[in-house]
Amino acid sequence: MTKNLSALIVFASIVFFIGINPSRALAAPSISQITDNRASYPGNQIPKFEKFEITFQISGSSATNLQLPYDPTPPNGIDPNKYPKHKGITVDALFLLPGVSDWNSAYRQPAFSFQPYIENSIKGWNYPQGERLWKVRFSPDQIGTWQYKLSVKDASGTSESPVQSFTVAISSNKGFIKVSQSDSRYFEYDDGTFFPAIGRQGIAWYNYPTTGNASEYVKYGQNAIQLVRTWMSGFYGSSWLEWVGGRNIYDGYLPRSGLEAFHDPVSNKDYLTMVIDYETAGDTGWYDGCRLQFHNDREAVKRNTNYKLKITYWGEAIQGPRKISSPNYGLVGKIGDWANDCYEPGTNAVITSYGRNTSNWTTIEGSWNSGTNDFLPRLHLAMENAIQGKAYIREISLKEDLGGGQLGPEILTESSLEYESYFPEASAYELDKVIELAKQNNIYFKLVLMDKDDKVFAKIDDDGTFVLGGEPDNPNGFYGLGRQNNKTRWLEQAYFRYLQARWGYSPNIQSWELTNEGDPGNSNHYALTDEMGKDFHCRIFGITIGSGDGQKCNYNHPNDHLVTTSFWHSFPATEFWGNSKYPNVDYADVHAYISTGWLSNPAYENDEALFHWDYAKAVRNGLATKPIVRGETGLDYLNLQEENSDLPKDTAGIWLHNLNWASLDPYVMSELYWWKETLDTSPGPDGQPGLYEIYKHFYNFVYNIPLNKGGYQDAIASSSNQSLRVVGQKNTSANRAHLWIQNKAHTWRNVVDNVSITPQSGTISVSGFNPNQNLKIEWWDTYTGTISIAENINSNSSGNLTLTVTNLTTDMAVKIGDYLLVGDINGDGIVNILDYTLLSNAFGTNNLSADLNKDGIVNIVDYTLLSNNFGKAV
Repeated sequence: MTKNLSALIVFASIVFFIGINPSRALAAPSISQITDNRASYPGNQIPKFEKFEITFQISGSSATNLQLPYDPTPPNGIDPNKYPKHKGITVDALFLLPGVSDWNSAYRQPAFSFQPYIENSIKGWNYPQGERLWKVRFSPDQIGTWQYKLSVKDASGTSESPVQSFTVAISSNKGFIKVSQSDSRYFEYDDGTFFPAIGRQGIAWYNYPTTGNASEYVKYGQNAIQLVRTWMSGFYGSSWLEWVGGRNIYDGYLPRSGLEAFHDPVSNKDYLTMVIDYETAGDTGWYDGCRLQFHNDREAVKRNTNYKLKITYWGEAIQGPRKISSPNYGLVGKIGDWANDCYEPGTNAVITSYGRNTSNWTTIEGSWNSGTNDFLPRLHLAMENAIQGKAYIREISLKEDLGGGQLGPEILTESSLEYESYFPEASAYELDKVIELAKQNNIYFKLVLMDKDDKVFAKIDDDGTFVLGGEPDNPNGFYGLGRQNNKTRWLEQAYFRYLQARWGYSPNIQSWELTNEGDPGNSNHYALTDEMGKDFHCRIFGITIGSGDGQKCNYNHPNDHLVTTSFWHSFPATEFWGNSKYPNVDYADVHAYISTGWLSNPAYENDEALFHWDYAKAVRNGLATKPIVRGETGLDYLNLQEENSDLPKDTAGIWLHNLNWASLDPYVMSELYWWKETLDTSPGPDGQPGLYEIYKHFYNFVYNIPLNKGGYQDAIASSSNQSLRVVGQKNTSANRAHLWIQNKAHTWRNVVDNVSITPQSGTISVSGFNPNQNLKIEWWDTYTGTISIAENINSNSSGNLTLTVTNLTTDMAVKIGDYLLVGDINGDGIVNILDYTLLSNAFGTNNLSADLNKDGIVNIVDYTLLSNNFGKAV
């Protein structure tokens, strides 16, 4: 065989090999420019449970969508060969514990693509600049030297980075919130200390850096308002989209999205679009003739800078002009103040050319100079001056004109109407900042992820195809087929992966809540919540688990979060919360106002403590083994869901005071109140706006009761006077108990109505203590959150303890027995060097755990208190 013939055969073999292995024809992507944030911490060491952030670059990837994962066998409807938006990439970091060498046991944490932003002194001015980066965020849970490496996988192949290392030091961070291992009615931190779950309804994070006030977070933190339920369901999908119809029509509680799937006959592809439509009878049809940005001054712009506005659309049956005096007509982009009739000529400044009928996707564009604006004035999309016409819009883009045909990064928050295929960078950057604010102020978010009525999923059929115009929406919506991995589930899993990648590092996320008030009778809702639990607890971290009933993920990842959902009525304990089919749902949530609950008692309108107790008992009797949070409640009317109009007259906040202290009952249900305006604006006991301090008073009493350690049960305290209510719990093995004692007449209604409240006296008896035991008694003033009297009382020969109450007009609380020592910051039962280190790390801050005297700052007084008890144990 000649040399030339041999070469020819080899060449042919290579061509054949490439032909049957197309993925091998491309080089695998590479990882480079790896840096991290260790220099931002003392000694270049990452404190335990603090954010370790790795930044790097990836080159040579074949992916065209950096936010969706790579999947070699996607479900029907996810087609990377047909739709570039589905051509994703999977990037992970693997973290190896100190002293461990087997990479098969490494913790996996997903990475995410990151758009950098710059800021200036103007609040909320966050401007996209520069090329995208890649980041991994991870919070290590053990001290010592860790190792890590990065991996990337796409259609062109797989590669890994070299192994690197970092060191983790002790910190005052308590870690992530879990269900207590000793008493599953309660939450606890990773370090074993009790998380009281004291909280309320939400800080609005969306657009917060622009419209909010960081002092709100500070007030929450200073007053121990720790658990805050808030929505991010407007982040992914179309539930609270950026573009609202000019007529501002709501379908139920959501703005009408204007979404419709469009079939492109040229490419034979289907796209999710937003429709602008003008009828011959006017702006009267289902769709709007004008749509505009919901938020004003949302996006930052540079002053005196040119921007290019482009709108990609498909036009049908556009005719005009409707007004002969204005010859221009068609689809157009405008900028200016709110104009719900922007389809009329002369409303706002026209930026683009006029779009007419098309036979393919077409772009209209124009230039806009920002002048003295720091933020983008409201952008409008209009079918201007048309007799009739319809436009399907795929993209609305505004980018800085850099000259020479070059454009900067996308300015608009939601530029693409293909909502299913991306997560908005600007919103993600805002949430980055909000999560950091939460950390600074000891706030823990219960984040609502999606909305049950999101039109994106209503437009996707169960077989993965889009619901096209004229076809009925998919009634399954975002529930999909529960456990079946179709297109809807695939997209939801991609969303969950992004959430874990970007914010899963943060202990200040208490839990992920699937949806706000989903269907309580839908088994697909049950199954989807359980599958979400599998996603967050196992699959995202590379742990395989089946999709059937009753398959529990037992994997323990350091950055794992709790999972739950909520329902619009009832409490399906047997069907769902306590059902062994759904073991990956970590705690229960109930929504019940006076008006919407299933217990119809007119007395609830006037007696807030009774309202709490009856519902706490009802749900606890149905579910003994999980924490329960009443994620929404409110003091309204039995037959009207509208906050009681007399409640603001209760300027001392007796209603909130009683609602909080009533939760010392043995049924264990945390309360999150809905109507935040009353909480925020009432004068309050201290004369300042807001009832915040009421939470702090309750926290001061409860925070060091080790309820999560187990052993607590109903105190079964008896009162000699039936006008005195007593609730609480006792731990007879530890000779401890805590009680709330209330004059039954001291309700918010009687206070507001100036009813004369007769003081009550009597004796309170609690059994179960060691006989003839000398017990420490702390009488607490519940209105200041401080001890008013400290004494010692002996139990009798039968182990019964008797307390005397004299002339009680309002209420009081009492602690019986020895509780955790002052100075035992980490709750391990002894004051030692670990507590000293935690106090030192928190010195000068408002850290609630290390602030031993609760004066709002960790200082020399706290150090003295710790020193006085150093070496002592319970």
